[in-house]
Amino acid sequence: MKKVYFCKENEFKTKKTYKALKEQYPDIMIKRKGCLGKCKTCKSCPFSLVDGTVLACETGKELYKKLHKRMLKESV
Repeated sequence: MKKVYFCKENEFKTKKTYKALKEQYPDIMIKRKGCLGKCKTCKSCPFSLVDGTVLACETGKELYKKLHKRMLKESV
């Protein structure tokens, strides 16, 4: 995993996830960008763009768990 982007428009749903991942994985590029062009997903649930692929979940906690699990798997 090289790049993880969070949409600024989705910030109210992903703020805690973004901050926690930024602190825990300083070596991975985790950024908040303007519009990511995934408006339907952005309006409906927390999501991030991981190496160009959308990763969406019901809650911010679920998103954090999925991203954390994926990062652990790829670091092994």
